[in-house]
Amino acid sequence: MRASSLDNLFEGRPPRTAFHGIYDLSGEPRIHAYEALMRGPHGLPFEGPMLAFAFAHSMDLLRELDLECVRRALETAPRDRQLFLNLHPTTLKGGGVEEVLALAKASGRAPQELVFELVEHGPDQESEVIGAMAMLRRAGYGLALDDFGEGASNLRRLLQLRPDYLKLDRWFVNHADRDPDRRAVVRATAQLGRELRIQVVAEGVRSAALMELVHSAGINLVQCYRFIPNGLHDPLAENEGEPEVDEVLNPALPGSPMLNLMDSLEERSLDALPFGVIQLAPDGTILQYNRYEEDLARRKASDVIGKNFFTEVAPCTDVREFAGRFHEGVGARELHASFDYVFAFSPPKKVKVTLYYSSTTDTCWVFIQA
Repeated sequence: MRASSLDNLFEGRPPRTAFHGIYDLSGEPRIHAYEALMRGPHGLPFEGPMLAFAFAHSMDLLRELDLECVRRALETAPRDRQLFLNLHPTTLKGGGVEEVLALAKASGRAPQELVFELVEHGPDQESEVIGAMAMLRRAGYGLALDDFGEGASNLRRLLQLRPDYLKLDRWFVNHADRDPDRRAVVRATAQLGRELRIQVVAEGVRSAALMELVHSAGINLVQCYRFIPNGLHDPLAENEGEPEVDEVLNPALPGSPMLNLMDSLEERSLDALPFGVIQLAPDGTILQYNRYEEDLARRKASDVIGKNFFTEVAPCTDVREFAGRFHEGVGARELHASFDYVFAFSPPKKVKVTLYYSSTTDTCWVFIQA
């Protein structure tokens, strides 16, 4: 492991591990298991895993960081509960699963105490990833599929992987008590779990009403968001008063640290961000255009930098809702606005757009969250 490289990523301070409870509601609420979650050192812009792993990926350190998180979790997790460990597919490729198995064996924990959770990823080298997870199963370890219903975590992967646990993405759980369509997805996923004999975990339960909804649908396992069921004590729960670490970095939120970081980020760091970033001069000329936006818009940065975003590159944005807000904000030298927008791609793409004017550089940052 290139520890010195990870030291550079975290400025010489080691990453931390938080343990997020998975609660069983089948009787009196109790702690069924813990999921290990990486937290960066306090004070760094990426205390949460989203940006930390994005920056690690840009520095070719993703596998090293993933394995370091597994190692630290195995060292520090309580031994009286099952432990869920996230694995990125990059870690499993090229024989990396052997390193995972070696860490698990060295921990002295029995295979039935551990569940390896495959995080969301695209279809690249899918068969190799599924084969690596099958090796973990043959060694006796449990398997979980994360973020079901989101992106690449689809039905085909579910049938290929045949996990012990299926984690329903919190987007479907959130507001399911007010949205009949999301409520239908919760019920359908619960039924799917029963038919396939897979335990379903509802992620993002944030109220007693949502907990009752998923439980009545037949889902007994939940992961909560700033909420703990009445009568349950979780000694490892993170401070409920603290904001969600990745949520804090959302550029759409007032006071997000991300906004103060932008002017100092290098091109490689911009490319590591998990959303589109475009820097515009006051007249709309494109100054920077990150890799995520290249993939989203299917336009190379080299083809658009120096051109006017509104009139030459994305004329569908040359309307009051988008360009009008930009010009008014730049003229006033004050702008931080977010709104939903549909880009005229093929097919059309609905996104959340955030415009932010930086007085430091007299430029405007455009964030595109798909």
